[in-house]
Amino acid sequence: MLHDPLTGLPGHALLLDRLEQSLIRARTRGTLVTLVLITAPDSVLDAARVLRAGLRPDFTVARYRDSALAVLAEHDFGDGSPIASLIRQLVGTSPHIHWVTSDGESNPDDILATAEDPAQH
Repeated sequence: MLHDPLTGLPGHALLLDRLEQSLIRARTRGTLVTLVLITAPDSVLDAARVLRAGLRPDFTVARYRDSALAVLAEHDFGDGSPIASLIRQLVGTSPHIHWVTSDGESNPDDILATAEDPAQH
């Protein structure tokens, strides 16, 4: 299943595919990829709605796990902290946010493992 039935967002499998494609573009174009994982404190549906409305249309908002969402963003410079800050503002109520930025030299599994590790942030 490529899309989450509850939120209509891309599901885990589609997120992994988009992450892999983003990493390839980062390597070939010299850009960056930021993956942000968000544990929605209240309603995953409300958080999904707010993120889709408040983020650039070329960012991928996906359902990562039961109460977790992911945002995948491609950008030209920086470490991804402005993206994580914007997500905190949009979701509010102190969500747990972990993120990682890559130049494309990492594989999707390593990116996800780093983003899941709160010691990295």
